[in-house]
Amino acid sequence: ASAAIQRYVGLGNALDATALTAIGSSYVCLLNGTQVKAIPPPSLRLASLDPSACSQETKNLLYQKAKEAFSDQHHLPAYYELILPYLGGAPAVDLKALSKDNVNMNVTTFVTLRRDSLM
Repeated sequence: ASAAIQRYVGLGNALDATALTAIGSSYVCLLNGTQVKAIPPPSLRLASLDPSACSQETKNLLYQKAKEAFSDQHHLPAYYELILPYLGGAPAVDLKALSKDNVNMNVTTFVTLRRDSLM
């Protein structure tokens, strides 16, 4: 799968919403840092991914992409639901901002947060 993704990107194809949907949560963790950085943020709006099994570095990069993708909705109550799958990569400052929005985070999500961000 990693070789197929590498070949797809190597041929000049973008990791857009269609590609991310095809890759899915099962293989999104195979993306390297350069590939994650090349994902256009709006693509995350259309793809449903769960990066919970990814490395911390990948979670961090995907969180930044998701934050950018949903930035125009950060003041809406639905923002938390949109950013939820990516919170495992959230820095402390963003978690503090969410806490001020009085979100109701379940324990399953809480245990996936970055330890350094919680501390």
